Amino acid sequence: MQANTIQSNSDFPPELCVKPLAPVGISGLDVINNAIHKSVWEIFSNNRRNEHSPVLFKLIANDHEFPIIKPKRNSYDWYIPKGILKRNWMHKHLYEIPAVMVIFYDLDWSDLQWNEKMIECASRVQSMRAALEGRATRIVVVLIQTTLPLPAGEDTLAAERAVALCASCELNSQSLFVLPHGDHLQGYATRLENAFYEFAQTYYHNEAKTVKSHKEHLNKNSHQYLYVRHQFKLGFLNELKQDIHTAYKHYNHAYENLLEIRIVDTNSLEIRTIAGFINYKICRLLFLLNLARDAISTFKSHIDRFRSRIGFQELAFEHYAWLSKQYAVFGDTFDEAVKLGLPAVQTQHPGIYYQQAAQQAILRKKACKELCSTVIAYPSPDPLEGVSSMEFYGQRPWRPGKVTSEPPDPHLEARGIQAVQYLEKQVNHSNIIIQLYGLAISQYKTYKCPRTRRHLVLEMADECYDSKDYGKALTLYTHMLWDFRKEKWWGISSQVLEKALICAFLTANVQDYIQLALEILGVNTTTSLDDKRRIYENLKKILKKQIPYGHPKLQQDVLQNAIIIWQPAFTANPLHFSLDMANITACIETRARFLKNVYEVDQNVTVEIYIRSTCPFPLSFAKISVTINAPNCNSEFAVTNVDNIALSFHKDEVKKFIIEFMPDPHDINKEIQIDSINIQLGNSTECSVDLRYSSYDESSKNHPELLHFKRSHNGIDFDNVRPLSTATIVPRESKLNISFDHRWPALVGEWYQIVINIINEELFGIRDLKIEVALDEESSETELSLQPTSACKQPLLVNSPKNLDFNGKVSTHFFVRVHKACKCHVTVRVTYTLDSQKAVLSIKTGVIPLTVVEPFEVSTKYLSMLMSEIDRFYVDEEFGVMNYIRFCSPWTICVEDTLLEFVPPGKSAENSIASQIAGRSFNGEEISAELHIATCQKSTDQGSNLGKYSIKWKRYQISDIFVCY
Repeated sequence: MQANTIQSNSDFPPELCVKPLAPVGISGLDVINNAIHKSVWEIFSNNRRNEHSPVLFKLIANDHEFPIIKPKRNSYDWYIPKGILKRNWMHKHLYEIPAVMVIFYDLDWSDLQWNEKMIECASRVQSMRAALEGRATRIVVVLIQTTLPLPAGEDTLAAERAVALCASCELNSQSLFVLPHGDHLQGYATRLENAFYEFAQTYYHNEAKTVKSHKEHLNKNSHQYLYVRHQFKLGFLNELKQDIHTAYKHYNHAYENLLEIRIVDTNSLEIRTIAGFINYKICRLLFLLNLARDAISTFKSHIDRFRSRIGFQELAFEHYAWLSKQYAVFGDTFDEAVKLGLPAVQTQHPGIYYQQAAQQAILRKKACKELCSTVIAYPSPDPLEGVSSMEFYGQRPWRPGKVTSEPPDPHLEARGIQAVQYLEKQVNHSNIIIQLYGLAISQYKTYKCPRTRRHLVLEMADECYDSKDYGKALTLYTHMLWDFRKEKWWGISSQVLEKALICAFLTANVQDYIQLALEILGVNTTTSLDDKRRIYENLKKILKKQIPYGHPKLQQDVLQNAIIIWQPAFTANPLHFSLDMANITACIETRARFLKNVYEVDQNVTVEIYIRSTCPFPLSFAKISVTINAPNCNSEFAVTNVDNIALSFHKDEVKKFIIEFMPDPHDINKEIQIDSINIQLGNSTECSVDLRYSSYDESSKNHPELLHFKRSHNGIDFDNVRPLSTATIVPRESKLNISFDHRWPALVGEWYQIVINIINEELFGIRDLKIEVALDEESSETELSLQPTSACKQPLLVNSPKNLDFNGKVSTHFFVRVHKACKCHVTVRVTYTLDSQKAVLSIKTGVIPLTVVEPFEVSTKYLSMLMSEIDRFYVDEEFGVMNYIRFCSPWTICVEDTLLEFVPPGKSAENSIASQIAGRSFNGEEISAELHIATCQKSTDQGSNLGKYSIKWKRYQISDIFVCY
């Protein structure tokens, strides 16, 4: 019995698919015991470069036996070919018959044993020539030398001995090479490789001429097979020669000659097989020639010609296997060309051909079921015996080498067909189909064809189901459901859901079964009411830890296996499942929202939960809760004070539930969010299922323009519930009464006192009272302090008691000093905690607008002793210094003292300087003046600095705060 018969008939042989490289035999290297020989071999075999010559080196022992050459045929008059293409011909020319035979030998020109070694080298050459007798293989000798060669023409000894060696070995001078083993071994090896490639091209050119010479002996009537064979050989030999254009021409001729052969049942397999081989070669060469359009059109024509050439109807599956392989191999060839730079588009890429290959594999599977179902035993004796040693491709083992005109043996044919059918029945078709679908899906994903990709994934899932790989099928079905839900393909989605539910049942996947059942029971599915009732009852049975009923169409053996798998699924006690229902259009729909977007920290936060059941049968829930996501922690709040009736729903019934909770004081000025709505099915003692819905699920959202036409049956318009999933927690509105006492405007440079008055009008006492003062814009021109002496850091913490009773009062103060006229704002922030059952942090903020003005303006005049203004001072001549003070303040200012201090060259001419306005008070717009007599120690202009005038002042009736100016 040959288990791979069907596979070998449709598969391509490896030697057909590899890139043809000219084989070059290498002899005389002892790579195991000689390090130099090993390095030479590695430089040729392992270190292959991108630009290397297209040759394949093969190490050949001295006693190697080459294939026996066939005797030459002088006439074809009475020769009737038994087949088209021999199975061993390509392998023989790729790996067994070298185009060039290279004999390596260690020999220096100056070797002391030159004569003896020359004779030994000649002996090796003669032995190799005898082994290759009758073949045109080029024999060359390469001398491995350890001494570097001299420039050409300078080494007369080398020239003489080279001529002698060529004569002894019967070689021409072009077949003798020298390989110095030194630093430049790679360069020498490259030159040798190029020379070997040229010899190989000459060899294949001569071989092609020999094949061409046979044409004159052939006639079309009796040698049609040979016309095909010879043209294929010419194409293959030119491929080895790397003449792609000529190879393409000969393959084309071979294909045309093949089409001229009359196809009957007995030769259809062979014609079809060889046609596939030749077409593969043609398409591959067209891709290499960058003629992708021609390759595609050639392949389509090839398929159209042979699509209906089925042959034996009893073996129709063979034809579909061949078609599948044709598409798959062309897809591989196309993909290889794309990787080499060929552009592809959505309408023409390798995935299309992988998809077609999968479709043909499906037809093969169907044909096998129809034709092989009655075959239960393999025939004896074995009609497929000797299939591996067949001489020609595509022939039947029970009639090898039979010509078309010979009538087949009916009994032998029947046994052969039975054997092939039996073997086909053992093939795992689903694996083949799934692999092809996988290749196609990958290509469609690359070329961004999402819908076709989804379609193929579903077909792959169907195939997994047919092959009883229910787990993989379930994974594929559920994965595709996301896309169909998103695009609202409810018809397709319903079919996928039903298949996925069957897979979940057959794999005893309780969690997926519950989730899929809840989705099928929804209003969007097109499943029949009877099927929904059966699924509903199964859901109830699972919640009671009972095995659900199987689908009515399931076979009895499959159903029994599923029941066995379900039994251990309920061993845990109790069972608990958690399902994420986000983006799932289940029969239970939810909405949740805050009633407003801002809550004070001492107010109850209210959440409305809306639940609608679209299940055609009653549903009851054990618990409803909502999860609130806050910056500090997540909290779950359950619906309370409800009975079982409130948690029971009928079809299309909508109910509203209210949840209230107090916010966390740590979440002040932070955002809280409705994370999920949680619904529990079942009971915690047997089986419970937690359904987790997002706060606003877009999967079940209808088109807004259609909502106008929807009516609510019970007064709650579920579809028009506006979402509000976030809210901000703000501080509570403080009941503190805060007032500020101060006499504005403030004056530049003074410590301006502001009094803070606080009255507790809260319902409770307060504790942890803290008063902070800060400026809106911190500046070096403005200072804060608790005492009118020195500045403090901001924010300023004002002295106050920690606790304040109900209706209690407290006053405190602080000082601010500004060094320029401006307008600024002072912020007072009072924080405290209510001394209630639940401590609530409260904040009260007040802003004090502050206007700062200049208290007065000072100007100075210089007068002569006759009281006239002067602009120049002379040495030791007395003059007067008159200081004018113009008061601008709206408040009365008391001048405590003034002082004029002279600096050189200025000097007082008075015995003592005393303030002339000290102790006086001045109102706004009043002007005071002081006159002092001075001299100058050197002549100078009026612009010179003669001294400093200081004023010590305060507001009137403020006894302890003085300002120096």
